[in-house]
Amino acid sequence: MDSAKPGHRYEMVNVRPGYVIVEHEVFSKQMRSFFSAEAVPPVEEYREGPKIWKFSGMAQSFQFDLCDGTSGQVTKFDDLLGLVPYTGCPTDTDVYRLGDLAQAERIWIYIAITHGPVERTRQPAWLEKVRLLNRYFGERLATPNKKILILPDYFGLYKEFSHGQILADFGLTAMEG
Repeated sequence: MDSAKPGHRYEMVNVRPGYVIVEHEVFSKQMRSFFSAEAVPPVEEYREGPKIWKFSGMAQSFQFDLCDGTSGQVTKFDDLLGLVPYTGCPTDTDVYRLGDLAQAERIWIYIAITHGPVERTRQPAWLEKVRLLNRYFGERLATPNKKILILPDYFGLYKEFSHGQILADFGLTAMEG
């Protein structure tokens, strides 16, 4: 394990490049998304019992874990689908309005989207993961008086992702360097 850079307690480890795959079920029109680390993204149709799943879209992505440089503890983030900036949300939503208010105080709002249902984001274990994400990205900010606040998905954005809307903020992940 490499130690975190001076002044950085947390380090991104076990980085796995891959794809966020979005697919739909032919008869029910149910949508879902998942991460695939395969070199060639899976796009073929397949069956799960009576359901037939078809490819709907994809985006390049990566998964990672965070290592606490003080304790050596590694926290897995394999359930994280992505971080959505408030600016990527429709302007008539609560998350956009909150982000717009926070922006006036130089706080950027991001929403941590998971691969699973929104109920999972209300569990204490997930909230602790969101705290770690805030610490990790917060300690890497180079702009004075700027802050990042990553929130759990209490806004239902998972449904947007599961319906094929892929959002990314390259500036946030570029802070890892």
